[in-house]
Amino acid sequence: MNMFRKDATRLAQDWGVVMPGVRGYYSEMAADALPPGLPVTAPNSGIPAIFTTYTDPKIIKAIITPTKSEDIYGSAKKGDWVTDTAQFPMVELSGYTVAYDDYSPAGDTDANANWPQRQSFHYQTWTKWGEREVERMGAAKIDWVNQKNEASISVLNKNQNLINLFGMSGLELYGALNDPNLPAAIAPLPKLTVSGTSGGNTWLDTSDPIAVYNDILKAFQKLTVQMGGNLTLETPMTLVIPTERQQCLLYTNQFQVVLSDLLKKNLPNLKIETLPEAGTTLSGGNSSVTMMQLFVDAVDGQETVTTAFTEKLRAHAVERYSSNFRQKKSQGSWGTIWFYPMACVTMTGI
Repeated sequence: MNMFRKDATRLAQDWGVVMPGVRGYYSEMAADALPPGLPVTAPNSGIPAIFTTYTDPKIIKAIITPTKSEDIYGSAKKGDWVTDTAQFPMVELSGYTVAYDDYSPAGDTDANANWPQRQSFHYQTWTKWGEREVERMGAAKIDWVNQKNEASISVLNKNQNLINLFGMSGLELYGALNDPNLPAAIAPLPKLTVSGTSGGNTWLDTSDPIAVYNDILKAFQKLTVQMGGNLTLETPMTLVIPTERQQCLLYTNQFQVVLSDLLKKNLPNLKIETLPEAGTTLSGGNSSVTMMQLFVDAVDGQETVTTAFTEKLRAHAVERYSSNFRQKKSQGSWGTIWFYPMACVTMTGI
């Protein structure tokens, strides 16, 4: 026992051998000489918790706000990652006629061309992982490198979605919700309470489907005027509402009239999309108003709007260091391009 006491400190410090509860050395002969039933190690009736811990092999991902800008407004590649500026030729046909006369030179036709421009913005992120880090996560059955690569793509796409909706300050790069070329936003109609008094203007200030339906009709009437007669009840259109207002589509009155049924019946080619960033609660502070948009999908075969990118993803070279790796990934965006801004109506304060 005295010999073990002298050795125990050196064993722990120099060799990492730590034996708590051990009192001394003993030989088989000495052990045989011990009284029957006398324990040599510290008393214990348990087992390490890891042996009774279950780890589910399915990895549960945290919920994040969906990126819906491309689903709603479309997506297209314009240029490449060395392109800084894009221009879009727009031609307007003009002219006039006069009464016919064999000798009259009057009457003329012409065309006018403009070249609206947009600027691109490129952005990047790094993915980094270490050898020991990966092996430790591998021991827990987590494919750590793949998870980090997924994170980098998610971060890039979230940033692209944000640019698609709100543009970039200081550049000719605009978003679908705040393009300065869009017509001025209109306000919703006043909502009445059951007693007939004014209860506010938002869709949450009422439960009457007709009241909300009238706001959409107001936007449709405004769009009809802006389109100069190129809009019918059968024209394919898209209605964008905040995700936090989608429950309003289920408003039902005492006659069992449901708002969603009204829209399907009277505007058969209307597509309804929900967008988190169109509201204030789910926009991450990027929007201070709750808005909706009603726009025509295409005019004479030409799409009304599209989000645009230079490159969806550029994975740069993997750099290796002594015991870690890193890789840069990048994207480029033009934001959202409204080819026909007059084909959209925005209503704020819903």
